[in-house]
Amino acid sequence: MSKLQEFFKFLQTQCNAKDDLKKQLASWVGPYHGKILQVHTEEGSQYMVVKKDRIELHEGTYPSPDVIYKSNSETLLGIFTGEVPFKDTMKDGSLEVIGNANESDPLANLILAVMMGAM
Repeated sequence: MSKLQEFFKFLQTQCNAKDDLKKQLASWVGPYHGKILQVHTEEGSQYMVVKKDRIELHEGTYPSPDVIYKSNSETLLGIFTGEVPFKDTMKDGSLEVIGNANESDPLANLILAVMMGAM
C-alpha cells in the first residue's frame, strides 16, 4: 500500500470513528447524498465517497465526480498533509483540478481536523 493510500485509509478510519468529524462531514455534504472526490495518479485511479456519516474509498474511476485531482502521488500526499502549498501546484502545473475546486476547502478543513485530533 502506498503512502497516499495509507493516508486515505487513515482519514477514512478517523472520520468514520469520531462523532465530531462525522458532524463536519454532515456539514460539508449538506442537503446532498454525498460528495465524490476522484484521484488519478501513477498508481491508478481511486475515488472517495464522502457521506454525512462516513467516508468510503473505492478503486477505479467514478463516472461523474464532483472534483478530479490529477497529479503524482507524492505531490498529492504533500498537499493533503500541508507540506506542499496547493496554489503552488496549480501554478506550476504539477496538479490538475477538474470540476468543483471549491470542494478542496472543506476537504482541507477535514484533513486539518483529523491531523489535529491525531496529535
